[in-house]
Amino acid sequence: MAGKALRDVTAADSPYALAQDADVSASFIVGGQIKGRRMRLFQIYSAGNFIEATEDTPYLQIGETKYGKPILERVMDTTMGLMDAAKCAIVSLDSTIRSNISVAPPLDILVYRKDSCKVAVHQRLADDDRYLNLISDQWGEGLRRLYEELPNPTWGDEIS
Repeated sequence: MAGKALRDVTAADSPYALAQDADVSASFIVGGQIKGRRMRLFQIYSAGNFIEATEDTPYLQIGETKYGKPILERVMDTTMGLMDAAKCAIVSLDSTIRSNISVAPPLDILVYRKDSCKVAVHQRLADDDRYLNLISDQWGEGLRRLYEELPNPTWGDEIS
């Protein structure tokens, strides 16, 4: 249904948008739960088709993916608690913010607990948010420390 609505709006507005050199494509993430059923999460593409999050890929990401996705792939798993998952998402977004000038706070975090049928947490993190800045600083410092602990390649000993 959401895909059809997206196709309908695109069809109706494309001629005007194209005349203005505007892009009317969109993709978005929709998730939730119908009471008594399992939670589901979908990414709907501008063409109106979709994919669903699965056990193998327990997250979906829209927008700029090349900077934050490696963090999600290395850290995120289905056994993670909600606050750990939220922290992972914030670290992923922070990496994107640091690498791409077109991405910036505020970040909106929404936490939904299974079978509650209500939002448990909704938090907006602005660029001056203490927690966001703490995470950003500690993540950067931790990466630098870890990098320094990595061994140098042995094949370069003759050029040291």
